[in-house]
Amino acid sequence: MKIKNLSSHSGNGSDYSRKLKHTAASLLLSLLVFSPSGYSKVSPEEAKQLGTTLTPMGAVMKGNASGTIPEYSGHIEGAPEWVRYEGSGSHLPDPYPNEKPLFVITQKNYQDYRDNLTDGQIALFEKYKSFEMPIYQSKRDARYSDFVHENTRYNATHTELVKSGNGFVDGFHGIPFPIPKNGLELVWNHQASPNYGATTGALDSASVFDDGRVAWLRNKEERYILMYSPQLGREAYNQQPFNAQVMVQSLAPSRKKGEVILVHEFRDVTEQSRNAWQYLPGTRRVRRAPTIAYDFPNGPGGLRTVDDALLFNGATDRYTWKMEGVRELYIPYNNNKLDDPGVAYKDILTPHHVDPDYMRYELHRVWTLVGELKESKRHIYAKRRLYLDEDSWAAVLADNYDARGILWRTNMRTMVNLYDLPGMGPRVEMYHDLQSGAYAANYLVNERKGLPERVDGFKPNYFTTFQVRKIGQ
Repeated sequence: MKIKNLSSHSGNGSDYSRKLKHTAASLLLSLLVFSPSGYSKVSPEEAKQLGTTLTPMGAVMKGNASGTIPEYSGHIEGAPEWVRYEGSGSHLPDPYPNEKPLFVITQKNYQDYRDNLTDGQIALFEKYKSFEMPIYQSKRDARYSDFVHENTRYNATHTELVKSGNGFVDGFHGIPFPIPKNGLELVWNHQASPNYGATTGALDSASVFDDGRVAWLRNKEERYILMYSPQLGREAYNQQPFNAQVMVQSLAPSRKKGEVILVHEFRDVTEQSRNAWQYLPGTRRVRRAPTIAYDFPNGPGGLRTVDDALLFNGATDRYTWKMEGVRELYIPYNNNKLDDPGVAYKDILTPHHVDPDYMRYELHRVWTLVGELKESKRHIYAKRRLYLDEDSWAAVLADNYDARGILWRTNMRTMVNLYDLPGMGPRVEMYHDLQSGAYAANYLVNERKGLPERVDGFKPNYFTTFQVRKIGQ
């Protein structure tokens, strides 16, 4: 573990309030005059905010005026010395095991906290008496590596959106737009938030239906995120057509065992967001799967779409994206308890939502991002609203609305300090269908040996249809 302190800047509440007003005015101006080709890289003078008034990742260094959101410290890099961490591929011990909730939000008192809740959270309180949110002391302790910080600073003055806004150029191993000017830059910050470069491991997913039935999936997933590749440098990455390559092998249930899916995600998705192939044991053939994109249903019960993964992923072209500004919300954070190998799936997966006793929420600032469906495009969601954690840029909450403007699905991701990343990153994804009363929980590891293992990389010809056929046989 490395201990560093990047939070030497202080100030009073009035300074903070004035800065927030200035930020809000700047955000509004950017919405009014947005043009993808007009707002991307920032000036060297603007970039000097990174590591001073802003964290190296672009978040506000100071806490909030009331003190309920702390100042960024970033003093923990990797596993802190007080946890027993066995390394990549194992479980992540809770860095705050003895902390108790400050208070709990319930169906009885949620109105008192409405300003710090999303539409989706409010809907869950109103629909389910059992839904609760235990609120803990907020933490901003974890930091990313110097390499990520250095690349984020470089990206700030060099990375640009492609002409269509459907990708970016000259961004590598860090946040592409740490001082964002428009909605599209927020979308790509979220999709490019820090992640493992290459991992392999088994993960469980469950769909829990209103009548109590549980449908299970178990997959072996091998992921290669080229932007964070340990094998590539900036120049080599910028010469690659791909942003990510994923191989998914079905292990359970038995009727799906042997199925293999290969996905190639492109860096510039103007013409095509992804290529996908599927191997089915019954046919013993590899076939193109062009429908694995956008709102194609995914998982048992179709409780999420393909582009719901990560809360949003893939091509941006079906929506007009706008920033709605910065809010203070209770978000899932430091949720190590939900991954505890001593807790069985049957205890976590209660009807309608996971058991609140295994959740932890903290107050954090988030960027609010809205996607409104274009008139010429089709999608089952007419509007999507995402909330991005300011310190990681990862979307942690999402609300999706139907064509009538009615909230249909509300989704969330837990966040933990991924010790071998290092830094805060997403873990379990939860998708709540408010119409059916069902929900899905993806990437569960409690009854696995641990998280997917970080690897150095894959052979150049691994993510190919030849390999799909080889694995399937």
